Amino acid sequence: MGHRRFFDEQPLKYDPFILRRLLSYTRPYRKALFISLLLVILETAIHLSQPYVLKIAIDDYILGPGSLQGLQRLGIAFLLIYLSGMILHYLQFNILMRTGQRIMNDIRKDIFAHLQKLSIPFFNRNRTGHLVTRVTNDIETLNEMYTSFLVNFIKDIFMLAGIVVILLRLHATMALLTFSAVPAVIVIIAVYRRHARQAFREMRTQLARINSFLSQNIAGIRIVQAFLQERKRSGMFNDINEAHYRAGMKEIQTFAVFRPAMDLLRSLVLALLLWYGSGAVLEGVIPFGLFYAFINYLQYFFRPLNDLSDKYSILESAMASAERIFKLMDEKVEITDPPSPKALHSVRGDIHFHNVWFAYENEKWVLRDINFYARAGEKIAVVGPTGAGKSSFINLINRFYDAQKGAVAIDGINVKELALKELRRRVGVIHQDVFLFNGSIRENITLNALSLSPAQLERVAREANAYEFIEQLPQKFDTPVGERGVTLSTGQRQLLAFARILAFDPAIFIFDEATAHIDSHTESLLQKTLQHVTRGRTSIIIAHRLSTVRKAERIFLMQRGRLTEMESFERLAANLERYFKAV
Repeated sequence: MGHRRFFDEQPLKYDPFILRRLLSYTRPYRKALFISLLLVILETAIHLSQPYVLKIAIDDYILGPGSLQGLQRLGIAFLLIYLSGMILHYLQFNILMRTGQRIMNDIRKDIFAHLQKLSIPFFNRNRTGHLVTRVTNDIETLNEMYTSFLVNFIKDIFMLAGIVVILLRLHATMALLTFSAVPAVIVIIAVYRRHARQAFREMRTQLARINSFLSQNIAGIRIVQAFLQERKRSGMFNDINEAHYRAGMKEIQTFAVFRPAMDLLRSLVLALLLWYGSGAVLEGVIPFGLFYAFINYLQYFFRPLNDLSDKYSILESAMASAERIFKLMDEKVEITDPPSPKALHSVRGDIHFHNVWFAYENEKWVLRDINFYARAGEKIAVVGPTGAGKSSFINLINRFYDAQKGAVAIDGINVKELALKELRRRVGVIHQDVFLFNGSIRENITLNALSLSPAQLERVAREANAYEFIEQLPQKFDTPVGERGVTLSTGQRQLLAFARILAFDPAIFIFDEATAHIDSHTESLLQKTLQHVTRGRTSIIIAHRLSTVRKAERIFLMQRGRLTEMESFERLAANLERYFKAV
């Protein structure tokens, strides 16, 4: 299917509302942020007072007429001021970090909740690694913005404002010499801004490619090793990794030019002040302590400017990540509940397809004019060649996809008129590739959502013919199954899937029979379990074995998107060549 890939599109242009949207997550924590801001202001005032205390010590006590006792008292005051600054910084840092982690927690919850709502077509269009990057790396980048940028940016602004006032009060002429560098600072920041954003975007994109490739390669490691693809896949990874390296170097080079330019500018201003100030000190125009304090404040003046550049780097990186995060969160849910959903009080299980046409894109029809009726409690088999549309057919019943034409109804109600939760709790599906979560057998049967007593859990396991092999496992129901159930055989995974269906107890059962080879004993267990699960339920079975087709009440043949009912199993079996072409 030629679906577009959502995250391979060009990045969004700068949106001035992105920052406002990010800041909206701070609303529940305004009190903590306000306290942190007050602590920052106090901490800034303490830092700004330290050079001035040293000025007093030099001019009034060391070079002046002050007493030794007064100098000692001033030294103790300086120590207390310094310790107070440390304590305030500790408190502010802890409050800010804790708040930042809570905000990240909220954003992750929102993204995950939105991902849970997105429809199956979205996940078919997008790579798993790209989606994982949104929830991990991109959110971690935002964490830096909330913790390193938000409050500390305000701290830098207060620091600059305080220094400007102090410098003007200490000595207006030297202050104006210092401020002469401001136009050059503005030019440097403007040039840096123009080049930094694209570098950060490229870094995010290449990191997503690495995550996607790693995720795919690890999931398919058996195929990689079985077909001796290690060297080829390593070469492909090296190409992607090299692209990430080049993007990282571009980011480093952008910053490597900016920071030295700021340091050079600071050095030029310092040289200018030393030339003017040292002469003024020697001539007795200004006291040495004032000149010493002024040089200290100069360092303070350029430190926030350098910090602002770092904060701008963080902001740009966060904006690039936020663009991608909000683009994901703004992705519309394609399969939605109707405005006023109808209720399914007591489900009989009638299924009706009326003139159904379906395509994954445009009018490349996968299903063509399907008319189908299954009576409540009926067991129906559907056979057909690969690509005939069997999986698409069953995916319309629980609205993983919606038909473009016609209608699918359960008990006479169009499935589009039902709430998705109400519909899907009535329809149980076992796919060819049984998916098990990386948890225990108990968790995979109950999905941690059903309250089953130990006796009920044992009952469904026995009815699914899974109890025998579960009892042989080291921890029985608490045995971990590994990622995707890797520690279990294909047949065991299917038996657990049957147990899950019995625990879920749906009115309609859909079974897409696995094509993997299983031993005769496991096949016998599966057939017995299938007979038990389908009893009393409307069942649609995608069949790949004659033994399964034989027990169906009606048999349909699907070819090229069209569904034809066979008169009997005998008629189908009489022409084995036709059957094997179908399956």
